[in-house]
Amino acid sequence: MEYLQLMIKHFLIFIIFSSIPLNTLGQETRNSSIQEVFNKLVNTYGSAKQKPKLVVRTSKSSKPAEYIAKDATIFIDNYVFTLSKELGKDQLNVLSIIISHELAHYYFDHTFCTDYAVATRNLNKELAKDIRDSSMDSRIEKETEADQKGLFYAAAAGYNPFDLYPEFITRLYNAYQLPDELEGYPSKQQRIKLAEDADDKAIELYDYFQEGLNAIKNKQYEKAIKSFENANRYIPFRENYNNIGVAKTRIAIKLKVSKNENEKRFKYPIEIDYESRLKQNKTRSIANGEKKMTMLLKSAKEDFDKAIRLDPKYTQAYINLACVYDLLENYYGAIGTIKDLYEITSETKDAQRILAIAYYHADMEDKAEIIWNKLKI
Repeated sequence: MEYLQLMIKHFLIFIIFSSIPLNTLGQETRNSSIQEVFNKLVNTYGSAKQKPKLVVRTSKSSKPAEYIAKDATIFIDNYVFTLSKELGKDQLNVLSIIISHELAHYYFDHTFCTDYAVATRNLNKELAKDIRDSSMDSRIEKETEADQKGLFYAAAAGYNPFDLYPEFITRLYNAYQLPDELEGYPSKQQRIKLAEDADDKAIELYDYFQEGLNAIKNKQYEKAIKSFENANRYIPFRENYNNIGVAKTRIAIKLKVSKNENEKRFKYPIEIDYESRLKQNKTRSIANGEKKMTMLLKSAKEDFDKAIRLDPKYTQAYINLACVYDLLENYYGAIGTIKDLYEITSETKDAQRILAIAYYHADMEDKAEIIWNKLKI
């Protein structure tokens, strides 16, 4: 009897799945891949601004992708997914370029106003021409920004977009049978040139980012700060702000006199790869050292605050901010920051570690001991 019931169950499952059209399953796969890239990029932009809507068109339209400002919606043709498959291992890299470009339009508040020229055309042709020319210049400027920033954020999200965009533009124009000149839009050759220039700029900015990471790894904190600030002059990026704060905090820790520097319990989880407390130079002027330490920590606090404003769910920035509060001897500020973090995410070991340190310094040793025992340290 049980065997018969099992056979019937398997038969029903077969019938259900057999009744699903293959093109529906294919569409779900396309939508899933596009949505995955979209979500990853939204997270990388790290903005407190509500994410736009994403609509995947089921049929081929006249445009591969577009952002409609009025509805805060990004439209992507599923045919773009088909084209991207032609690039094999670079499929997701290409999708990241297209989607990140449209997200840049959204997050940097780009709107396009060529309708003004149409509205005034019959009233004043000279004025209409001026407005049309101005609108075209503005559009090229915004497309340039979307290309540059879109590529950079795609790279920051872990994709490899460089050198792919110019070739894919040609593929898009051919596949969609677009003329080289489109009214109110940069020409095909201008788009390719914009993409090539964007490649150069994005690589330059990404090099600053990598340079900063290497400097932190080598404990060259002043150099790290300069590198991340160079990158941030063009793109305010949550990881840049966070890493600037980390570098400043690490400098500040070098200036802090600690009575517990050999205690594992009092190692600040300012970054995951933090291996040991840096020893204090006992010959240093304590007064000057403390003044500089306080200045660096207050500046680091501002950086972590900016990172959190860009992404209110950025866990590491909360933990780093709590570390800074504790170093500034604002122990309740540290405790409150971790409590705020727990309202948006589950507990992490690093968050519990700094919470225990703050409890101990705030004369709540019992609470600290409970956490340390839980962490087995």
